[in-house]
This record gives sequence, C-alpha cells and structure tokens, in this order.
Amino acid sequence: MLSEFWRDALGGEWVCTGAGTPGTWRQVKPAAVTGDPSSGTIPTGYLIWNTTDGAVKRHAGSYSWEITVGAGTSAKVGFHGATPTPQRAGAAQAAVTYVSQTISDPPTRAEVQALNDGLVAAITLLNELRAAAVEKGLVKGGA
Repeated sequence: MLSEFWRDALGGEWVCTGAGTPGTWRQVKPAAVTGDPSSGTIPTGYLIWNTTDGAVKRHAGSYSWEITVGAGTSAKVGFHGATPTPQRAGAAQAAVTYVSQTISDPPTRAEVQALNDGLVAAITLLNELRAAAVEKGLVKGGA
C-alpha cells in the first residue's frame, strides 16, 4: 500500500513508494546502531547511523560500510564551520605535465622559458588546491 510505513529489526524506517507485491520501498531513516552490522541479510544501499563513531554509512555489500561526503559534484560540503560549497571545477585544476630535458650550459632562452612555464603551471595548480582546501575548511589558510 502506498505511503505505508515499516520499521525493520535494526530500526531503519521505510516508506512504500510503489504499489504491488512486494511493492517498492525507500529507506527514509537510517538504523541507529552501536557497531557496523556484520551478520544477517542486509541489502546493498542500507543506511545506518553508527552512534559510536557518529558516522552515517551505506552498505556496499559483503558487510562493507562506506561513508560518502558530497555524493554528487553539486552537493555542498564544508568542514570546521566553513560555508558548504559545491565541488570546484576549472582550468586551474589541470594536471601539470613534466617532460625531463637536458639543459645546456649555459641554458638557452627556450630552456629557461620551458622551465618557467612548468613552474607557473605547478604554482597555478598548487594555488587552486590550496584555495579548495581553504574553501572547504580543511585548512585554515593563514595564521
């Protein structure tokens, strides 16, 4: 029956979202447990709230429990009081490529320019990683 409510043996709460036998059920509240379940029949995707470690976890199968923070790129995440923001994206995150080369003695202008360009790319990426870590609250970013 649609909108029917059910609480399972671990305390997880479910609502019927599709009529039929057995119907379609969606978990609406994780089970509150003191340890990660390691026996019994637990469906993949089942949610628990482990009150011992404070984490909400998802059953990945074979009694493996996952913690996901920011399930999608638009999910807003923040740590240590930082304003939650979606995942950053942009050209500043491009991987830095490095090609080892023999430098002349004295180096040519082109060799010095290539080294400078590589350094600029590495600093750009480093600054973007720092900005992302500060924005998320993973590091303070200053004294």
